[in-house]
Amino acid sequence: PKGPAAVERVGATEFSAVAGTQFAERPRVRVKDGQGRGVKGVKVTFEVRGATGASFEGGVKKVTVSTAADGVATAPALGAGTRTGSFTLRAAVPGQDLGAVDFKASVTAPQADELARTTDGPLEAGKGAEFAEPVEVKASKGGKAVAGVAVSATLADTEGGPFFKGADGKPVHVLEGLKTGADGVLRLPELYAGDTAGTFSLTLKADGGGTLTVKLTVKG
Repeated sequence: PKGPAAVERVGATEFSAVAGTQFAERPRVRVKDGQGRGVKGVKVTFEVRGATGASFEGGVKKVTVSTAADGVATAPALGAGTRTGSFTLRAAVPGQDLGAVDFKASVTAPQADELARTTDGPLEAGKGAEFAEPVEVKASKGGKAVAGVAVSATLADTEGGPFFKGADGKPVHVLEGLKTGADGVLRLPELYAGDTAGTFSLTLKADGGGTLTVKLTVKG
């Protein structure tokens, strides 16, 4: 018989992508007849299954493609979405009792191995004043800007030293859950000088190991 008799995986079984990007590789399956030859023109569905933001173009979770002359069907481009975690991509031949082929896929958080200020001006303020120049940094990995990287900012908890303000207006020395924008840049909230003159430090850490410590000067 020349009709479909089996569907099998071709190539990789697991795929990974960083949140906000596309998967570099695409799952593939081959539909074979009873003699092991590829069958052309067979419809194959690829379906995203599980709690994930990953989707095909247009935000759809399920697409149908046809096998090529060699019997191979390749999934369309798959966007990772912004939600991290694992999910399954299932390939099957609708209307045929050939079973399904599952691929494991995962979406990982963006990471940066370097943080650098976007300007090089001194960060100075008078006692009790707001720092005029904002602290702005760019996150990168391998020299390329990275969007959506989680960054923390920690001020040395020195009495009378610089501080951020929380939602209640009270001094805060640690900020968590900050994220870089689409251009890889993060601008910190307003920074205030305390009532003590001197030199202080602000340390920023990004997921992926990027670390930067900047000097803050409060003038008397």
